[in-house]
Amino acid sequence: NVPVDSFSLDAEDMTMLEVGVSQEFPAGRTRELARKRMEQSAAAADAMAGDRQLVVRREVRRVWTELAYLTRARRLVNGQAEWVEQMRSSARARYASGEGKQLEVLQAGLDVAMLREQLLDLDRDEAMRRAQLGRWIGEDEARQAAPDALPARAALEPLASLEGRLPHHPAQMDYERRIDAAQTAVSLAQQSNRPGWMLDVSYGFRSGEMDGESRPDMLSAMVSMDLPLFSGNRQDREVAAARAEMRGLHDMHDDHQREMRAMLAEAWSVAARTAELEQYYESDLLPLAEQSVQAALLAYRSNRAMIDDVVAARRVALETSLKHLRLVADRAQAQYDVDYLVGDAGHDH
Repeated sequence: NVPVDSFSLDAEDMTMLEVGVSQEFPAGRTRELARKRMEQSAAAADAMAGDRQLVVRREVRRVWTELAYLTRARRLVNGQAEWVEQMRSSARARYASGEGKQLEVLQAGLDVAMLREQLLDLDRDEAMRRAQLGRWIGEDEARQAAPDALPARAALEPLASLEGRLPHHPAQMDYERRIDAAQTAVSLAQQSNRPGWMLDVSYGFRSGEMDGESRPDMLSAMVSMDLPLFSGNRQDREVAAARAEMRGLHDMHDDHQREMRAMLAEAWSVAARTAELEQYYESDLLPLAEQSVQAALLAYRSNRAMIDDVVAARRVALETSLKHLRLVADRAQAQYDVDYLVGDAGHDH
């Protein structure tokens, strides 16, 4: 506060060097509630991060299992291709000696071509899966990964027991923390109907003299208060908006709970049914397919069957083994869905 004609610090009575402090005191429990809401929002963000971690774990396990399935399937198809090549050589020798038929040689050649095409399909699928894995663990690591073992079958927990763990899922905790924050937002909006106030204290240093005496320093204090009049135009709308957001979150939470319960029931059912079918293949179909191959080979060697009968039996055995591998992989994928929904971080590869 200085005169503009001289900018003197002691010519005018109003001139002083003033130092002060002011402190605002928000309305009611505004400060406490704002801090509480921030903490609740941070907890919701932590829960969201926990859900994301479970999603990433599930997706990596999915792709890893698919790569293991492709590795095992290629091994079966390669073995079949080598066997058919041997049978084709045998058919050629039999045909050259006059004991076989040209049709047998042609059939063996067609089977070799079919198996090579199947191997190309497996290679294409593997390239796609490795690209997906690279998204999660990096391209270099994905190229070097050599998954082979498929997860062993394990007993499923009862569905009712698993459903009891759904409320503790990070996605559910995210909704609960967001609802808590919305409830706090309602209380925070309600505080705007209460007055806030501010304290201002300052000390002014004055130099120079007036009427022959030194000018005294000045101490000033001020209290100001908010008067939330006519709150219907603003504060009440803020409270109504906060309550509407909270109701919306409650509805979304209820929908998400029902959705997760339905997803868990479906995944659990798929895992259980697939495990039963997988066990049936192991106890009945795989041994039966192998017996059929041995019987066809025995008949072929004794000239009671053609080579295409042996190839057909081997083809059925290969398809049975591939279907069994597919069941193992599908059962594991369903189990991964169950693990994600109940927040299980175990059973990693």
